[in-house]
Amino acid sequence: MTRMDVARLEENGFEEPNNGEELSWDDLEREAASNISSKRSQAGRSHQQDSSRKGDELSGDLYELWRQEQNSIAARLDKELKSRWELDELIEEQLSRYQSHYYKSMVSTSLKDVSNLVLPTWLPPHELAAVAWLGDWRPTSILDLVRILAAHNPSFSLSESSERVLSQLLREIRIEEAVIDEEYAEIQATCVLHLPFSPLCNTRSHEEALRSVQELFGNIHKVISKAQRLRYKVLELVMKKLLNQTDTAEFVVAFAGIQDAIHQFGEQKKLRKYYPAAVPSPLKGSGSSS
Repeated sequence: MTRMDVARLEENGFEEPNNGEELSWDDLEREAASNISSKRSQAGRSHQQDSSRKGDELSGDLYELWRQEQNSIAARLDKELKSRWELDELIEEQLSRYQSHYYKSMVSTSLKDVSNLVLPTWLPPHELAAVAWLGDWRPTSILDLVRILAAHNPSFSLSESSERVLSQLLREIRIEEAVIDEEYAEIQATCVLHLPFSPLCNTRSHEEALRSVQELFGNIHKVISKAQRLRYKVLELVMKKLLNQTDTAEFVVAFAGIQDAIHQFGEQKKLRKYYPAAVPSPLKGSGSSS
């Protein structure tokens, strides 16, 4: 081997063999190639380890982010579910109040109670004229309120099938109202014959006339009880069958708001009649009249 060959070997990181055997050029080239391949392999394994470590770190960060987002969404859903449960409870509570309000009138049958049920003395005249049907709202007016809300409130999502059910309900409830109206009209048509000043009372004792009047008021009470049951039936159908949870809440708010507005209007009219100086007159051009 020449000095030039030895210098080339040392330059490439090889040492001259000292075993005393002479190596061919091919052997030296194979050894050089083997050393280079080994170094490349070590470098590749090191790069793969670094990449794998970085990939694991990236995957761990992505998983942690996904887990946090999942927990955040789950917390929001849980809050929404709890609010819906609370809304359901409020709706059930309000429906129970309606039931108590309408069914309590079926307990007492004294003459004074029955007369107050027909024309409640605690309601101002304008309120009675506006909504009273045998002492309270006409059931079809409640259904009309649902239809008005569906037509004018964008957030009120009444489906086509629900609209068909609503139309069918209106037809059926009108028939039931007509039956009750007919029963009440029949009582009104004959009630004068049972009053104490009726000519028929001349042939009967005072006790018999009183029993006749009590029977008359008992029949009126039965008719009013039918009307109250029909009111509650309509409210229950609307709130539990016809509307979804959100629309039911919208309906309850609107129903209470209209009742309160009519009552406040009637109270102001009544106060203005008895105490004109105490109640300010409506603004000119408002269209309001006493």
